Amino acid sequence: MSDRWPTAGATLPRIEDMLGECTEALTAMHRGQVHRDRWPEFAAFDVGAYPAALRREAAVQWAGRACAEHGSIHQFSAVTRALCEARVPLPLLGALARLITDEVRHAELCAAYAAACYPEAPASEVWTSWRVPKAPWPDAPSLTHNEASAQGAVVWAADAIMTACCFGETLSVPMLKAIAVVATDPVAQAVAEQILRDEHLHARFGWEALRALLGHIDADGRAWLQGQLPTHMAGFEVSTCVDVRLADLLDDGELTIEPGTVEAPNLGVLTHKQYAFIFYHTVEQEIFPQLRALGFDPAAAWAAR
Repeated sequence: MSDRWPTAGATLPRIEDMLGECTEALTAMHRGQVHRDRWPEFAAFDVGAYPAALRREAAVQWAGRACAEHGSIHQFSAVTRALCEARVPLPLLGALARLITDEVRHAELCAAYAAACYPEAPASEVWTSWRVPKAPWPDAPSLTHNEASAQGAVVWAADAIMTACCFGETLSVPMLKAIAVVATDPVAQAVAEQILRDEHLHARFGWEALRALLGHIDADGRAWLQGQLPTHMAGFEVSTCVDVRLADLLDDGELTIEPGTVEAPNLGVLTHKQYAFIFYHTVEQEIFPQLRALGFDPAAAWAAR
């Protein structure tokens, strides 16, 4: 576990440094808040049971997931500030606070499993630079010195929640289910299942929060949100599917997510085609119906992406 503390002018911190500790008191507070459920026994991971190449591949994916979860902390913190300034009812802020705590736990779970998988990793390999997160949206309009209207902040927050939760968290649920299915290592399964228990709540929060905010957004704001949908769809398609498109999956016939085997061990790694299959299936079966129920036109947005 790293005990390095990033400082100005120092070498960029590595993803491994997520696991660094602060003071004893702060670390105890963190563990009391974040280590809910039964914490996975990372020390129980059997390094000798798997070839180095397999462990390295898993470490790369889990380290990438740790960065994505850290990005979610950043995103939900920005949404919390915007809604706090817009003075929404406290239950919405309370739910968001829970999400932030969850994302801290998810980042630690993913980083800890990556470290367990490949402890011999050179610094330049799996543990790449831990960079400042960049939100997939512009900064929220600040209302601190402008009491004229909270409409802009509410519309901004609705768009951010649509991106981070209605798309991101909704897609995470089947992906984590698939990771738990393919994983043959019990520690990988424990990590995926613990995160999955939160992702169901996060996805539900997204749709409920969007519905609540839409009740306070005018027609122009709704039209603007509809106009953002093609960008969200295209962004998630590229980032999730990489170089796999729907036509590629149709050419291959039906793709299924099968459990790993002793002969072909899996440390919670999915292929590009499996990610793509989950993306297209979830968009059609989960995201489109929910968007239509809220008055959006997802088919038009999909065609325009």
